[in-house]
Amino acid sequence: MKPPRDTSRAGVYSAEDQVIAVLDRGGVVDFHGSTFDVPRQRRFGDLTAASAYLNAVRRCSWGYSDTPAPNLRHRRGPGRAHWMAPDTIALPQDAAWAMTELVLLHEYAHHVNWHHNGSSGHDQGYRDIMLNLVAEALAPQVATLLLAAYHSAGAWGDYPATPTSAPTLT
Repeated sequence: MKPPRDTSRAGVYSAEDQVIAVLDRGGVVDFHGSTFDVPRQRRFGDLTAASAYLNAVRRCSWGYSDTPAPNLRHRRGPGRAHWMAPDTIALPQDAAWAMTELVLLHEYAHHVNWHHNGSSGHDQGYRDIMLNLVAEALAPQVATLLLAAYHSAGAWGDYPATPTSAPTLT
């Protein structure tokens, strides 16, 4: 049996690309009359640093430690990152765009969604998890930008309110 079509994929990628562009600059953003101070996203020099970051996320109360720990590995070629059931996150070797906080959180959201909801797509469960991870790991204002980008890109849905504070990862 063929899995259902991932109808939200293009919208999610488009929305997340918009937010990545903001995170790569960081700083003050005017958002519909509100001023947000947006952090720069973390960049990882190697798989060890990315794994340490993900382990720090998982130790947080909001980090979905109830799921099995994913295995991080390099993927050949610069084309794309991906998550593979049941527990593998593959990041392209020598691709600077993929060794970033938002890409890693994206793949981890797939991992959590699979273990919580049995889905590997970019569905509502994925988007809810991704918004929570972004709000907590980066900042609530980044989750607000991502939510608006999801709506603008046609990845519609009923979204929960985002948390109001973001803890510091150590």
